[in-house]
Amino acid sequence: MNGRAGAGHSHSSHLSHLSHFRAHERRSVRLPVDLVGQRSGASSRGLVIDVSLAGAGLETEEALLAGEHLTISFATPTLWDPLVVMAVVAWAQPPQWIDAPEAGGRGRLVARAGVQFEFAAPADVLAMFDMLSAL
Repeated sequence: MNGRAGAGHSHSSHLSHLSHFRAHERRSVRLPVDLVGQRSGASSRGLVIDVSLAGAGLETEEALLAGEHLTISFATPTLWDPLVVMAVVAWAQPPQWIDAPEAGGRGRLVARAGVQFEFAAPADVLAMFDMLSAL
């Protein structure tokens, strides 16, 4: 009645534009990682294509499942041992053929997923921060 209804509508339409809002900026990278499914114990290799303190975008050969819990091992320039982080798959896409210049121009099958990190201790957050600072 005092203009609030219009403001509320504007606010909700504004929120729909924020559905992909991220609190931490992602940095484009190409970092090979080892992945282990926490329930299945199955291990595989992946490629981190973007990363932030909160999560990462991954490319894998096999599709991941949204909600799946993973252990991700990063080789970092700041630690002797790999940085091992727990994560949950926030979204996943099925494998698709993409151009792969590194494969001599041949395409390759790639699945993509986004993960949210679940740090076990403050020291793990600091180690990730140090790794990001070194990239």
